[in-house]
Amino acid sequence: MYRRAPDRERPQRPHDPAPVPALRLAHRQRRRGRGAVRGESLDLALLSDVVARFAVPGRVVAAAHQAGGHIHDSFKVEVLAGLQRRRFLLQTMNAHVFSDPPAVMRNIEAVSCHLRRALVAEGALDSSRRVLTLVPPASGAACLRDEQGQWWRLFQFIEGTESVTSVSGPDQARAAAAAYGAFARRLHDFDASSLALTIPRFHDTAWRLEQLERAAEQDAAGRAGGCRTELAFCREHAELAQVLPALAAAGELPERAVHNDAKPANVLFDVTTGEGLCVIDLDTVMPGSALHDAGDLLRSMTSSAGEDRTADAGVDVDLPLFDAATAGWLHEFGDALTRPEREHLVFAGLLITFEQGLRFLADHLDGDRYFRIPAPGHNLRRARNQLALATALLRRRSELERRVAAL
Repeated sequence: MYRRAPDRERPQRPHDPAPVPALRLAHRQRRRGRGAVRGESLDLALLSDVVARFAVPGRVVAAAHQAGGHIHDSFKVEVLAGLQRRRFLLQTMNAHVFSDPPAVMRNIEAVSCHLRRALVAEGALDSSRRVLTLVPPASGAACLRDEQGQWWRLFQFIEGTESVTSVSGPDQARAAAAAYGAFARRLHDFDASSLALTIPRFHDTAWRLEQLERAAEQDAAGRAGGCRTELAFCREHAELAQVLPALAAAGELPERAVHNDAKPANVLFDVTTGEGLCVIDLDTVMPGSALHDAGDLLRSMTSSAGEDRTADAGVDVDLPLFDAATAGWLHEFGDALTRPEREHLVFAGLLITFEQGLRFLADHLDGDRYFRIPAPGHNLRRARNQLALATALLRRRSELERRVAAL
């Protein structure tokens, strides 16, 4: 069982910051030069110039920075054309995380078109609000690269929706999971092999373990001494990484088009009905296993304490949230699952939670180069939280599997 060791972290050694988009640098460091964010205000002229390069008639009359993104910077822009006002979501693309932005956008175009056809075939109400709609640049490409090398993209804004960072209760957990289940169902006949690998080895848990060992050996930030308990736990449970690859090699896990970042924040909810309308942030849609998404849903929605809480907060599995999330996902996609997929649903939650703990811990050891943090040590807190949740899932595994079997 994982138990948190006392903090014994050595002072952090200096390190170079990870490359980030120019706009984020302008916001954080207030550098000179071209940037959409200047101090605490937006450069409306720059945003207007960028939007003018897309197939959008009119001019930008208002803009607001959208908080909450971990990878890209987002701006809600309002465009006036004659007497008509329309809103769009303008985003920079982080080429440090996604090294081939055009490939990302080709994936999003292909998946969105398939989803739209499926919605039309179903006769779904409000189908235009249930799938992302890209607005192409005037050049006809899927995204735009400006003179400074910054990549941009534009989506129609989906009105009457909201997003959340964590579910408020079982009803919202069911709604979010059902949205991901419907997303998977509509992509059931999509050719996953046609998708580019936008982040190779994203859910390769064995490789994540290798990254952690490398980070611990290099100890770039001088923090390994304060993480002995966490490192020991990860090494003790390294065999978890072998289960899904063995099933896939035996042909028991079909390759599917999966989201790979299935969490509440990536669902838009209808503000009136609370329904999970649209799955967003499709940058990581790639070939993979449906269990990757199912596992991430359980990781992100069924904990008694959010991932930013300390492990001392009593991290456990919230059973009403677990029941709601599994029921919502299985209601939409359960009929398409193979028997091994269904039997490993709880294991998937354990594995992806363990994997996320590996990633947070490795980033902490490497000096916080990937995940945004409010203060040093926050990634270690996240890692401890996730490893505590993995411990709870491991302890309750048989009980949770019986609850899934009863659905």
